[in-house]
Amino acid sequence: MQICSPDSRDRSQASIIVAMIVLLMSVGPAGARQLPVSLTGSVEAAAVERIVMPEVNVAALEAEDEIRDSAFTPGPVRFAAPIAAAYSTENSGIWQQLNDGSRLWRLQIHSPRALSLNLGLKTFDLPQGARLWVYDTAGEQIAGPYSRRDRNRRGQLWLPIILGDEVVLELHLPVDSVAARVEVGWVNHGYRFFGEAEAKQGSCNIDVVCPEVDPYRDLVHAVARYTISGFTLCTGQLVNNTAGDFRPLFLTAQHCGINPANASTLVVYWNYESPTCGQLSGGSLADNQGGATYLAGDFSTDFTLVELDRMPDSQSNVYYAGWDAGGATPQSTVVIHHPSGDEKAAAFEGDPLVDADIGRGGTTHWEVTAYDLGTTEPGSSGSCIFDQTNQGCVGWLTGGTAACTVPDGFDVFGKLSLAWTGGGTDDMRLSNWLDPVGGGTTTFIEGADPDGTGDDDGNGGCVPDATTLCLDGRRFEVTVGWRDFAGATGSGVVSPGGEDYWGVFWFFSPMNAEVLVKVLDGCDFNDHFWVFAAAATDVEYSLTVTDTSTGISQTYGNELGTAAPAVVDTSAFATCP
Repeated sequence: MQICSPDSRDRSQASIIVAMIVLLMSVGPAGARQLPVSLTGSVEAAAVERIVMPEVNVAALEAEDEIRDSAFTPGPVRFAAPIAAAYSTENSGIWQQLNDGSRLWRLQIHSPRALSLNLGLKTFDLPQGARLWVYDTAGEQIAGPYSRRDRNRRGQLWLPIILGDEVVLELHLPVDSVAARVEVGWVNHGYRFFGEAEAKQGSCNIDVVCPEVDPYRDLVHAVARYTISGFTLCTGQLVNNTAGDFRPLFLTAQHCGINPANASTLVVYWNYESPTCGQLSGGSLADNQGGATYLAGDFSTDFTLVELDRMPDSQSNVYYAGWDAGGATPQSTVVIHHPSGDEKAAAFEGDPLVDADIGRGGTTHWEVTAYDLGTTEPGSSGSCIFDQTNQGCVGWLTGGTAACTVPDGFDVFGKLSLAWTGGGTDDMRLSNWLDPVGGGTTTFIEGADPDGTGDDDGNGGCVPDATTLCLDGRRFEVTVGWRDFAGATGSGVVSPGGEDYWGVFWFFSPMNAEVLVKVLDGCDFNDHFWVFAAAATDVEYSLTVTDTSTGISQTYGNELGTAAPAVVDTSAFATCP
């Protein structure tokens, strides 16, 4: 229909655009938000091979842990026992030919009396379009789908924790696919913390959802629990840098044991928090990502800096913490951390920090003599201590005696101001990584929210505003310009709602949706990002989608007086990943 003015727009347009949304939301790569094929009810899955792992001597492990924990020995917290394995798509599991010509492989692994399980895939070599999942036998905890893009730099994939003593590994290959090779190299038998019936952290801990933590809500979103090689854990946080490019720099303690050889095994868990204040349990492990590259570290101040293999998904709602390298003594501080690897907590100190000499070449550390509220525990190592005034990180937890059972216990934190120049080389200092613009001259930077206002100086990353839609973790920038029958022109306005991969624009009224646009990651299917769009209008418009990582743009349009065609461009951007 022809539209002569905003007031004469047909009310059926709303139902048209809703129908288009439903249609477009059904279009996407087969791996997007999909259940394992065997759990969809669309196939009759064959029997699955079940492997039983050897018994783990938990009593011996617990005795070792007790000695280590009571001695306050610096190091990551062990929560699982690694069991070497060699189960692959070539020597284990069951292959099944499905009716549509695709193939399904499944393997079930049982480790008696395990509280949790996680798998390290020594080989992860998938063809285009293949997908892999891991899940519990009840189908209630599902991780995946994973594709070839999730393979780390060593050709491996480290999977997240699944509670319970049994998991299923499932691989689906599309029709006419080339061979895949997946090998389970490690089965990590969880024997403490995850899967225990009650809270493990001390009762004096303060859940981050409690009102005392409200002034530091952004900092909470910077902090994460992470595992190394599937059997030890620590705390770390995303940190901002002067380029403002949201490079996923992740700061933690050196004694946690990350090195160039094992950084790729990291699995980072975002938003692992209690749902209610005082619960000290009940968090979800579902929000996670794997893989990192070692950048720098130094013994004297006990820091390690890595770069995560990808930016966290926008749904994770992360924050990049600011820092203060000036060296001034903070007058009051807060620590956001994962005590015993459990749900995120906070500890507060209202007195000034004290210089501490722990035998590493002078006063390399800050000391909290005793917390006013909350505490830290093993597993909190690597967490930043933030100045309450400017909320900048000034150090990271090395260790101490603080605990709920030791209310006057102390903690020491490596000084960021000294790690700034560290050992004098790029791989032993922070300055070149956190201050790429200032060359090490910057001493303070505020934190930043990648989903809020950001940098638009060519460093990459879409900056959302009223007329700019940002998709796929702020990688793609979408704008619309229009011209109506009276010759008036304007820009499309972004409607509230949408997801990280789609959004809607309106031209004349917020109640009249005009154009829906969707950018999909089709890299596992044809090595391109795809653009789909639908419109309920006959005014002239020009839709521009820009990949901010390359500067490449694609433009789609409609002529005045014609019904807008659907956009189906599965070759839009050959810029994978």
